[in-house]
Amino acid sequence: MIESPLLIVAPPGAHASRLAAMLGQHSHAQDLPELSLFMAKTVGGLGEISALSDGVTTHGLRRAIAAVHFGSQQDAAIADAERWLARRSDWQGSMVLSEFVQRLAPKTLVSADTALGWRPDFLDRLLDELPDVRLLHLIEHPRRWCRETATALEGRLFVAPDYKDYAVAPPAVDPQLAWLRVHSNIADAGQWLPDTQYRLLNVEALLARPDATLTELCQWLGWSAAESEINAMQRPEFSAFAGLGPSSALYGADESFLADPGFVRRLRSTDSLQGALEWRPEVAGFAPEVLSLAERYHYR
Repeated sequence: MIESPLLIVAPPGAHASRLAAMLGQHSHAQDLPELSLFMAKTVGGLGEISALSDGVTTHGLRRAIAAVHFGSQQDAAIADAERWLARRSDWQGSMVLSEFVQRLAPKTLVSADTALGWRPDFLDRLLDELPDVRLLHLIEHPRRWCRETATALEGRLFVAPDYKDYAVAPPAVDPQLAWLRVHSNIADAGQWLPDTQYRLLNVEALLARPDATLTELCQWLGWSAAESEINAMQRPEFSAFAGLGPSSALYGADESFLADPGFVRRLRSTDSLQGALEWRPEVAGFAPEVLSLAERYHYR
């Protein structure tokens, strides 16, 4: 039996790449880097989007094709992957994903996707083309995610409009708007899916209680939760994609994961939804919409 793929959906910087690599160490699964297949209607359209970002958007896809179809992640295999994509420029993203699923069977394909949540039409395209796909929605306290994201954006010459508040002049970087947008879009899509197909996971639970959290995920997925499997999943650095790729396709995953792919269990200090925003001290606190969604997911 060929199982439906599992996509870990989250905003960038929320440990989605790390969790994909963790689940990929289970004997029943195979992780791939970020594929970003549903940002456009066709592979050719995705290539056009990628060309506007120096090709970075398709780094993960090219690394995956090189590894799965050509047995290597070296530059020559990346070039083969580019030709493979060029011959299939009219394919839908679901056709490429289904090709991976077939090639990796009987293992389950697991991949992070930090692009899906930005636009409702990305999620609609995915669910229209692959109605049986499984979504693991990874969420983190907005204060911690926003604080770390704001720090990562400091000093960058270009900051995407999605991270800016245009209600002030000049526009101010405020990641809470991105947090709200991504998680609202994913939650809106997930509400129509059965529990067997959509699940929410708090980053804090994974970091603080990995054994219990991974066991629960295995039970949800129908995988073995043997101690050896749970232990293996806490070694994401063993993923074939845990680290930078060749010069022609360096990325394909969260930068923090590529720089330090290991997993360390850790308790975090408790963040609060109340109080001024560290990245915008002139703002008294989170927007009401952010507070409402965060409280819905039991953040305080």
